[in-house]
Amino acid sequence: MFYPILAKLISPFNEKAKYWVEGQQKVWDEIGFLCSQINGPIIWVHCASYGEFEQGFPIITQLKKTYPTHQIWVTFFSPSGYLHRKHHPDVDFVSYLPLDSPTAATRWMEMVQPKCIVFIKYEFWYYYLKLAALHKIPTFLAAAIFRPDQIFFKFYGGFYRTILQLFTGILVQDIHSKNLVAPLLKNTYLHICGDTRFDRVLDIAAAKKSIDWVSKLADGKIIVAGSTWEDDHKIIGSVFEQCDQLEQCNWIIVPHNVDAVSIKACRSHFTNVICLSEWLTQLNSMEKPIVLIVDQIGLLSHLYQYADIAYIGGGFTKDGIHNVLEAAVYSKPVIWGPNDLKYPEAIGLRNEGGGIQIKDASALKTTIFQLLNDTSFYKTTGYAALKFVQAHAGASQKTIESIKRIYVSPVDQKL
Repeated sequence: MFYPILAKLISPFNEKAKYWVEGQQKVWDEIGFLCSQINGPIIWVHCASYGEFEQGFPIITQLKKTYPTHQIWVTFFSPSGYLHRKHHPDVDFVSYLPLDSPTAATRWMEMVQPKCIVFIKYEFWYYYLKLAALHKIPTFLAAAIFRPDQIFFKFYGGFYRTILQLFTGILVQDIHSKNLVAPLLKNTYLHICGDTRFDRVLDIAAAKKSIDWVSKLADGKIIVAGSTWEDDHKIIGSVFEQCDQLEQCNWIIVPHNVDAVSIKACRSHFTNVICLSEWLTQLNSMEKPIVLIVDQIGLLSHLYQYADIAYIGGGFTKDGIHNVLEAAVYSKPVIWGPNDLKYPEAIGLRNEGGGIQIKDASALKTTIFQLLNDTSFYKTTGYAALKFVQAHAGASQKTIESIKRIYVSPVDQKL
């Protein structure tokens, strides 16, 4: 595993790597401290980062209801999850997961003693899974999705196929994933449960957390661009500068990275721009529309409720777009860049008419103009977005029902 070496090398210059290195250095002390507070059986849920936690959170809430005597321990690999969900009220314990090795896995299992293990979406930790299988601890891969280009399906992917076979249950999002992975499995329980992110965004929308400062924006339409990268900023900036009508809109840009270097780069693409942290120190009502860069995390999923149009970032990067459902659930037309092939929820959304894929700045300009000026098109697109989300709800309950088929707690069974 090369990341630990790379992280140490770049940590003096990279904030995310620095936090990760510091976290791994003290991980066992933190685990020991948390273990002293255990007072019930542990269900261990592992998420790579913040996004996987959001996907796994509906499962966590259902686990707490289903196994009331148990405590939930969530581990992360990335600082983006650990730092921002460390004190989540619905989770009993949060820590980094020590790097995968025979020694670390043995030490972790002896200290934490999980009774049931749930990995979210793309997590495959060989030594932890091997030890769990040895001790007959049920392990589940939840909200999983498989594609033909993944290493499991290559001629040289034998080791990774072995990892899949260590899971007690694999709970996939769709029939395509089931058909792909089924031939690789032996005794693993395999079931289609759906994508839990649909449940998560519906829960967030129902909670309707308000953001007071939005009312201080100038009159005009609001365009929220969320989880954006440098390529998104270039395209949005070029469109913004070309169009007088778009300058009558309030633009709220929420970059994926909010470190100082990334925020500075984002600002360089816009005029009449201010960061949220600066504006909050004065918080005067805006006299004219402006570009507002949100330089803090945790607001995006709630900001979409105020948008007239949502733009989702990442579609011009090699990794692809971020979560389109967070905006769609508010019945908002959703726009994103061309790289969405790995994201069935985005493909489904645009097939249903609730999302629009754009190829370049010109297409972005045309699409926004059409949405702003064609009321019928705007309403139809927003309505289709919400209906698509509602139609795919229920994955969390299906996931819990699958887990209950295999993990029956002797303690909770007596209640």
